[in-house]
Amino acid sequence: MAKRKLYRFPLYLLVRLTAGFAGLLPRSVLSMVAHAVGQIGYRVISRQRRKIFENLRRVYGFKKSDKELHRMGSDVMKNFALTGLDILKFPHLTASKVDRFVSTDETLGVYDDLLREGMGILSITAHLGNWELLAGFFGLHGYRGAVVGRRIYYEPYNRWIVGLRKAVGVRTIYRDGSAKEILRLLRRNEVVGLLPDQDIDSVEGLFVPFLGKEAYTPIAPVRLALVSGAPILVNFLVREPGNRYRVVIGKVIRPVVETTRQEAVFKYTAMWVKEFERVIQMYPEQWAWMHDRWKTMPQDVQKKRKESFIAL
Repeated sequence: MAKRKLYRFPLYLLVRLTAGFAGLLPRSVLSMVAHAVGQIGYRVISRQRRKIFENLRRVYGFKKSDKELHRMGSDVMKNFALTGLDILKFPHLTASKVDRFVSTDETLGVYDDLLREGMGILSITAHLGNWELLAGFFGLHGYRGAVVGRRIYYEPYNRWIVGLRKAVGVRTIYRDGSAKEILRLLRRNEVVGLLPDQDIDSVEGLFVPFLGKEAYTPIAPVRLALVSGAPILVNFLVREPGNRYRVVIGKVIRPVVETTRQEAVFKYTAMWVKEFERVIQMYPEQWAWMHDRWKTMPQDVQKKRKESFIAL
């Protein structure tokens, strides 16, 4: 524990120094830096390279060669480097600046139409493209709301990340907080951003098909929608050529209980997962393949439930 704490502070200082440096450079230069960092990172960070490759092989089987999968893996790391460097520029962004490199099509109209219903919006996205900038784009354009995020255990780093979001008009609700806070925001007709595409065994979930294999998936989006009446809006901010982004709008999902609540939760969870699959398959090099997405097994959940029952 002591050793872990020792390296946290210098690493934090390094990241802050990088952030200050990034703020001075134009995005075109940062793009070149990110490509180099991502390419080198894929080569030298063996643990991440192995996990990315394993997950790509799990999904694509032998439809792609090792060479193709490694090229995709390198692109994944480049994308995350680009995403990270763009996030570091949040304190320097304004609505007019972000409009120069983010295309929206009819996105704002979709948000406005849903907010006119007065129930708020559950905006869900994946760790794909630039999910933080997706929230920041709407924050800079005056849309009130918050994102639900994980509390980072090193508090100075946590405060800094929360501050970066605040710089673009986005508040943070911690994942281990109360659902009542989310429901209050929805009642105030605000936007709540969720990232439910990862395997988080500490939250309630169920198994649904995802990229060809059953995956433990959070059920919070559908449960919150059923309780609040808020629509679920599936959307993403994907990277495009020319160092630009584009907002991609998926389905508007309106969960209702037709038979049982349990069946409704499964049906509508599987529905938004299908939307995630569709966009990930369109932009595979932009998704977080380094995450252990298929970690939790049904027996793990059964064991946890049994242990909880015994503890009671």
